[in-house]
Amino acid sequence: MGFLGISKSYTNKEWVGPSDQDWQKASLISKDLSISQLSAYQLIKNKINEKDYLGYISPKIKNLVPNPKTFLSMEEGSLRLKRAIEKKERVAVFADYDVDGTVSAALICLWLRNFCIEPTVYIPDRELEGYGPNIDAMNKLAADHHLIICVDCGTDSEKAIRVATDSGVDVIVIDHHKSETFSESAYAVINPNRFDEKNTFPYLCAAGVVFIFLVEMNSIVSEEERSKINLLSYLDLVSLATVADVVPLIGLNRAYVKQGLKIFQNRLCLKMFGTHFNLLEHFNEETIAFQVAPRLNASGRIGSALLTYQFLVSTDADEIENYISEMETANRERKALEKIILSTAVKQISNSEIKRPYTMVKGKGWHKGVIGIIASRLKDLYAGLCVAITIDGNIAHGSIRSTEQIDLTKILHELKYHDVLISGGGHKQAAGFSLLVDKLNEFDEIVANHLPDQSSFNDSRSLLEIDGMIDIEGVNTDLIDNLNLLGPYGSQVPQPVIVIPNCQILFTKEMGEGHLLCKLKRDKGTLDAVCFNAKKSGLDISLSKPNLILHIAGNLVKNEWRGVIKPQMRIVDIAQT
Repeated sequence: MGFLGISKSYTNKEWVGPSDQDWQKASLISKDLSISQLSAYQLIKNKINEKDYLGYISPKIKNLVPNPKTFLSMEEGSLRLKRAIEKKERVAVFADYDVDGTVSAALICLWLRNFCIEPTVYIPDRELEGYGPNIDAMNKLAADHHLIICVDCGTDSEKAIRVATDSGVDVIVIDHHKSETFSESAYAVINPNRFDEKNTFPYLCAAGVVFIFLVEMNSIVSEEERSKINLLSYLDLVSLATVADVVPLIGLNRAYVKQGLKIFQNRLCLKMFGTHFNLLEHFNEETIAFQVAPRLNASGRIGSALLTYQFLVSTDADEIENYISEMETANRERKALEKIILSTAVKQISNSEIKRPYTMVKGKGWHKGVIGIIASRLKDLYAGLCVAITIDGNIAHGSIRSTEQIDLTKILHELKYHDVLISGGGHKQAAGFSLLVDKLNEFDEIVANHLPDQSSFNDSRSLLEIDGMIDIEGVNTDLIDNLNLLGPYGSQVPQPVIVIPNCQILFTKEMGEGHLLCKLKRDKGTLDAVCFNAKKSGLDISLSKPNLILHIAGNLVKNEWRGVIKPQMRIVDIAQT
């Protein structure tokens, strides 16, 4: 029996709530810590010991950053960069084209500027070169550099790296992508997800690993040089990459984001960016995820990610304003392309007679820079595993997204083992690949065979996890502030979904494209609410019937309008009583 007896909501979800045992335990914790029962349940859900509560809501970097030397190759890599500094060698940075890659490059650059070294930064063209180091680029960099540092890429790029090392150039890789192999030619491969690592920090993004590398670098330079460098001032950038790369917000990542958010406006480029788009009030991890990261990623999708890198390291206000304008132009183009391709993809799915246990769309000439977004949008619409492919001649370039149940790194490994892919890489729930068009049938068969039993898969993806229930009269900004203390929320730590039972809808008002504003009422209490993408999710129908008594599930947030801050529910699901 579902929570409140809901076995099928308006979005076809069964609601599953806390067990009686956990809810009773939450009641005891709430009394001991003087926090709400809803907050106490988050500690239980996220397996946080009651005695660790204060440390959890105020995580300290110094308590969570490991000894850098616990990472394989850390000592070799840091000593090699130290030698480059001492000899004033020419250093190049080869970075991935997403936010994690550009931030990682920016961190290296900003740190090296303390030693009057301005590295050459090379970011490949997504359309022409694809992901990771390639032979031509590494050859070019090797011609006039002594050291190349690959960030957010390069772990298994043996052929390209060997081109550089054969020319007498050393290559350091700082990465976080899983791989069954790593480059033997590289001087050092620093990656918590190396197959031979202890795997104690598998959840870090590349910028998170770079930060630990810089902690080690700070420890081996002279005290005089170290005193000029405030590494904690880099946490704004690390938090940006951590949220943008959708890595789990647990452990050290929580501290990166929690501390980074506090200083986000200290960096001129980020403050100007926030001001330009009116984002600075109530700035949080969601602002980064939905407002900042997409705009910064757009230049790498549509044009050159070098633009984003230049923005991140700039200290000139006029330059920054120009970069913001150029990035927003790219973002508008990205949105337009996404809208056209997504519409085509949805029609393709509805017209398809092919039955497969996952969703696949493909088209000729779709822009490579947006197919990752298309795969993500399809996952939101259809759930399960979704693949979007663009065909260019006899080559197919694809992006794949999955749920927590499906590990894409295992699927990629199988595809590579059977020699199906030209290239491929990524994470558990997001990956990219390329292959010959005539290999698509083999691709389809291997992916389908890797999926879990469909009956259990469909059952699990139709559940909505509920974190508790509250009356409208109990909702206030203090309650929301206390829930927010347990953030940042994101990957593996979702924002609490709370039910307000037995509500009526006083009114609804359309806002933007398919979003609805409404007001909930129960007894004498009322609460403002918003339902994003109401039409896409099918919730607009239930919200348009004011006489219905409904259970409303959603996230509790604060909303400011004309200087007044009020609680608001962000609706995620609705069920009839």
